[in-house]
Amino acid sequence: MQKAAVTRTPIYSSAPLNTPSPSSSTAASPIMGNASLATTATGTTGPVSWESLRKEVRQVELEIESKLTALSKTAVQTGSGRPGAGVGAGQGSSSSAGAAESPEELENNIEGLLEKLSRLVDAMSGHIDAQTQTNGQAPMTMVHHLQKHRDILHDYTKEYRKTRQNVRAARDHAELLSSVRDDINTFKNGGASGMSASDLLLNERARIDGSHRLADSALEQAFAVRKDLDSQRSALVNVNQRINNVAAQLPSVGQLIGKIQSRKNRDNVILSCVIGSCVVGVLYFVM
Repeated sequence: MQKAAVTRTPIYSSAPLNTPSPSSSTAASPIMGNASLATTATGTTGPVSWESLRKEVRQVELEIESKLTALSKTAVQTGSGRPGAGVGAGQGSSSSAGAAESPEELENNIEGLLEKLSRLVDAMSGHIDAQTQTNGQAPMTMVHHLQKHRDILHDYTKEYRKTRQNVRAARDHAELLSSVRDDINTFKNGGASGMSASDLLLNERARIDGSHRLADSALEQAFAVRKDLDSQRSALVNVNQRINNVAAQLPSVGQLIGKIQSRKNRDNVILSCVIGSCVVGVLYFVM
């Protein structure tokens, strides 16, 4: 059986993210809602400045990056069957003397950091809304920074789900290989001769269940890819609809383009006739 491939892609990509709009209670009182959102996200009292929000967002992003790297290494170690990984990977590594976190702890920490990053991004959005209401328009640098952090949050969330699936697939693979090794060792030690038919059937059923888990993980990955393709398709359909709406709202542009094209064709015909007449006249005088 093949091992689950674990590859990490660059985080700072340009994948778009549709962030939900603020709730109705926040929209009813934008300034007070934005201030309370920033207070909740950062854990401080009073309004929070833009620079402090950006500093905390960058710190959380670095923590998520390190946790994702550690989780990816756990998946690689589990799939390669190194000491401290495999079936007992969920209970931590004994060789590291408890220094390394287990995959479950890493997943919980990453989920908490992603929620914190989402709250901070919402707080930055609330800060921009407050700036817009106060000054009429927020600086474009703030808007660009907000969009950048939204894209990073989307990429982190997508990579975390993919890495978590790889870790679980590698764990199932390691459990299946461990079961097979145990059966082989039992057979070599002469324990298989004393096993009953029901025990052999139970062992075979356990191996089949492990194969089913691997197949389920592969299907989950396939459905995730299909979901991504559907989202890309819907985005392209929306772009096409917008282009058609713009063309429908500006019919004069189409008419102007048609007139320019017809005039160009007419000029080409006239120029061709003049060139042909000149060629005929030259040939007539030469002959």
